[in-house]
Amino acid sequence: MAHKTLTRAEQERDLVLRGSIKPGYDVFIIVVTVLSIFNWILLMLPTIPFEGDRDVRGLLIFMEPIFTAILLLDFWFRLKRAKGRRWHYLNREGGWLDFLGSLPYGRALRIFRLVRVLQGFHQFGWRATLKWFIANRAQGTLFLVLAFLIVVLEFGGILVLWFEAGQPGANIETGGEALWWGVVTITTVGYGDYYPVTGGGEIVATIMIFSGVALISIFTAWVASTFLAPAGSQAAKAAAASATDTDQAPGTPGTPGAADADATDPSAIIADLRSRLDQLEAAVAKGGGGS
Repeated sequence: MAHKTLTRAEQERDLVLRGSIKPGYDVFIIVVTVLSIFNWILLMLPTIPFEGDRDVRGLLIFMEPIFTAILLLDFWFRLKRAKGRRWHYLNREGGWLDFLGSLPYGRALRIFRLVRVLQGFHQFGWRATLKWFIANRAQGTLFLVLAFLIVVLEFGGILVLWFEAGQPGANIETGGEALWWGVVTITTVGYGDYYPVTGGGEIVATIMIFSGVALISIFTAWVASTFLAPAGSQAAKAAAASATDTDQAPGTPGTPGAADADATDPSAIIADLRSRLDQLEAAVAKGGGGS
């Protein structure tokens, strides 16, 4: 039996069920999954090696609801994307393992989610993944920063407990306090109810503050790219269609339109719109002179 060669579009649709949706999003899910498995292994140990008299176990327990919420949303997202083949996703592709592994008492099953997402990366190809990140810089960077922030939130909390707990005048003593301080610091709110009093704690706080500023900046760029690119693309297509109808006879090949431009590059869209407006002005002037 001859092997059927799938088109690129068919391969991309098939990858939705095989665990790969978008490379940047998958990187974020991989980081969350690995961290949740790492925490589960640590919590299974009788004593955490680097805990000492610090409430690292409490911090790991407080992180679990965050991982659970993210993984449950990931399951819902993948189920929604598998339109018309949801039973296939649940039964054949192990979607039910995704659901059970998202729950706190099914953390061992998260290994299967990790393996499936990595398989999706392998099938998509690492070169294609790199091209995706280059072509979708704003979105890819957003997911990478989100993954980095999850890592900073957990290990920043562990480090601040390591430096602060038990020190004179310290007010960050428990895992819950460290996690709350980390969230407030990353979001640059700075209530001031908890703060580091040691040099090491201040260094950790500085890293978390810069991470939060980076997240806000990149999120703003992503929102701008998401909302502006589709509008610019549609306007450019409309201008191209008008210019073609006014300027050229049917069947005459035209200049490349906005469909050929990079829809994620605002400068390319603006340049194309200016070109189309010049063509429209020339057509209007020509029509006015002939009347």
